[in-house]
Amino acid sequence: TTAGNVIFYVSQSSSATCEGSRAAITVNVNAAPISPVVTTPVSYCLNATPQELAATATAGNTLKWYNVATGGTASNTPPLPTTNTAGTSNFYVSQANASGCESPRVLIAVNVNTLPSLPALNAAPYTKLTPGQTTTITASNVGTGNNYQWFKNGILLPGFGGITFNVDINNLGIYTLKSNNGAGCSVTSSPLLIEAGSSNNLYTYPNPSNGNFTVRYFSDVTNLTPRKVVIYDAKGALVYSAKYAMFDVYTPMNINLNNVAAGIYFLHLIDNNGKSILTERILINR
Repeated sequence: TTAGNVIFYVSQSSSATCEGSRAAITVNVNAAPISPVVTTPVSYCLNATPQELAATATAGNTLKWYNVATGGTASNTPPLPTTNTAGTSNFYVSQANASGCESPRVLIAVNVNTLPSLPALNAAPYTKLTPGQTTTITASNVGTGNNYQWFKNGILLPGFGGITFNVDINNLGIYTLKSNNGAGCSVTSSPLLIEAGSSNNLYTYPNPSNGNFTVRYFSDVTNLTPRKVVIYDAKGALVYSAKYAMFDVYTPMNINLNNVAAGIYFLHLIDNNGKSILTERILINR
């Protein structure tokens, strides 16, 4: 019960009760080491890639691994947990010193947590948009008690934590929804593409306006050449002319006519070669 050395002595006697010399027997009681240091529980999400279990032994000591609290056969190789089934598995580890004395075993619990439901994304009424149209992305199969993160083109959209998301021509891209549960496990939906629909229409809005309005026309993103907007009044006098670089499929061309009188005007959209594409009548109403 106490570490240290104790000396015992033994002799032997003959039948004539003659006793020989005593011989010393030294009993060494070696101290048992303390249990190794571990982190428990160890948590994984279902089907995550596991790591071998780890423990910290005292310098000079050797770790001994078990899958039972008492008895069993020790292994010098750390266990590799499996994560293909949700639940808790228990492992045990001790350490032995150079004298062969073994510490009490300490428990390492491995928790494998379930994943949240995999969301499915749908867009209605459109997956292809033209200026002025709006569509709503809705997530289904979201489960309960989870929180959500929307991503556009792989970039987090902060402030949107619900299961619906509205998109217009200014928000084209690839959308995904990440669902996170309370155990820190997450899944991400399949991507949903919201893209521009091709159109030969000239979009001018608002029309009528107070003199501030936007013009859009479809561009081939593989050939984004500049465009020009010229505007004439009802008498044919030029009141506006500007060239715009195209950078997207429906690049906005913002126009300010605050310096002209209310009335009817004629807008011409001209391509990079000077050819007229379309003409639109606009009304400025103040």
